[in-house]
Amino acid sequence: MGEKSCPLFSFLSAAKGNWRNSVYIECGGCPYGKPNSCTGFLMIPDFDGQPVVIPAGIVQSMTGLAVDKEECCAAVSRQDFEMLYASWLEWHINSSKECAMLQIIEHQNCCNEDKEPKCCYQKYSGANAY
Repeated sequence: MGEKSCPLFSFLSAAKGNWRNSVYIECGGCPYGKPNSCTGFLMIPDFDGQPVVIPAGIVQSMTGLAVDKEECCAAVSRQDFEMLYASWLEWHINSSKECAMLQIIEHQNCCNEDKEPKCCYQKYSGANAY
């Protein structure tokens, strides 16, 4: 088949159409020197158990509702997520000196086979939904 699916579609499919079925990943202060702290991420494993990650800011932009971590199935810190997925991350991220969450997002398949990374996020989030 070779078709690419939109990460947003993959996320919503795995979450049964409701972001509240996902895990909220808290970032806190950025240890990688990113000047604007991330608003957090939503993650749900896909049918193969691989993490599908979207910035919480995208859900907020699309729905106009604030994402409250208390409404998610669970909330974990970025460090705990990285510990839980350590083996997977070892094979799927390029650098341990850069944010694993942003690397996951950049490597997820893009909509309509666009060549630009994060195409779905740019289409639905405006300037910066991280």
